[in-house]
Amino acid sequence: MMTAEVLLDAGFMVLEACSANEAVTALEGRDDIVAVLSDIEMPPGIDGIALAGVVRERWPSVAMMLTSGRIAPTDADVLFIAKPWRAADLIAHVASVVGPAAVPLTDDEILDAWRDAELALEAASEADKPEAAHHSMLAEQDAIERFGAGAHAAAYDERFPSDPARE
Repeated sequence: MMTAEVLLDAGFMVLEACSANEAVTALEGRDDIVAVLSDIEMPPGIDGIALAGVVRERWPSVAMMLTSGRIAPTDADVLFIAKPWRAADLIAHVASVVGPAAVPLTDDEILDAWRDAELALEAASEADKPEAAHHSMLAEQDAIERFGAGAHAAAYDERFPSDPARE
């Protein structure tokens, strides 16, 4: 089972990046990322150790974790889990790193947050609309990640059958 699947099945919200550059782009575009887990060996470009340095410098509040089956980092400040890991060990490791943010959201909490963000967007002043739209988009993205594209809207409609925010 892939790393992202293990963490998703455990209830974590997961964003996948195919490269360190893609991870940096995700960090630049979102303010709700609390941790990054990266393999040390990455596709061409910067490796996981260099990514850890970038994350530490630009986003010091974001926890950085590395994993590898061949290389161990020499930096004692980087949290490391050796491969092969058991799913339970990975989940415990991530949960210990992200602290209170590790409490996975329920399906209903994800849908409620999306609805709240849509209602806030609807009520936002013109000056506040860009930020409200951004939060609404992030909340919908969380729902897509949990339920899958398309199924997220069906889950929303089932939870809120006659919701003015969706009309």
